[in-house]
Amino acid sequence: MQEEEKKHLSSEEEQTIPELVDSVRAGKMDRRKLIKTLTLMGVSATGAGAIAAVATRQIVSHFSAPTHGDNNAQQHIQQHQQHLEHQSTGNVEQLHQDYHEDAIVEDSMYPHPFVGRIAIMQRKRAGMFAMPDLKFDVTNRVVHGDQLTVEWVAKGKHTADFPGLPATGRSFSIPGVTVVVRRGGKIVRESLYYDMAEVVRQLK
Repeated sequence: MQEEEKKHLSSEEEQTIPELVDSVRAGKMDRRKLIKTLTLMGVSATGAGAIAAVATRQIVSHFSAPTHGDNNAQQHIQQHQQHLEHQSTGNVEQLHQDYHEDAIVEDSMYPHPFVGRIAIMQRKRAGMFAMPDLKFDVTNRVVHGDQLTVEWVAKGKHTADFPGLPATGRSFSIPGVTVVVRRGGKIVRESLYYDMAEVVRQLK
């Protein structure tokens, strides 16, 4: 690899994954370069593919100023493990406390981000109601700078209506990636990447 290309990739690695996704949506980066950069960050080929699929499919972009957060890798991982435990046990109060008041959550199922703790928790409650037994099997965790990238497989049964998805009673198993940035221990930005076409296919 030439020195100039290395330098260029290094500068891209300093961006958060949501910023890289925004670059693809804006036409500033192609899919292949995104996958290459994600792989250098430690994301698996499956995870990079899931992120790239979302980046090239969604047409509504969310551009924001860079969000910088905490850099303690071990703390990031512990906090996320607790977050998953609170989610799997339906501990809404603890989940509520885990988000910053002005947090932003981007979810592949929706064309626009959820801004603020109240909107985020409304979405969480709807998801818990529609899929009460939802579980996340974590397959890879990577801390890169101030962001935690978590690869997972979500499993559950779609037992109640979800916005845009009437209840089917079908079980599903969907791979995806969540990128979390925390500040002062609170989630300030969370981006969930998964293939909505695959979700629809399994729940039809």
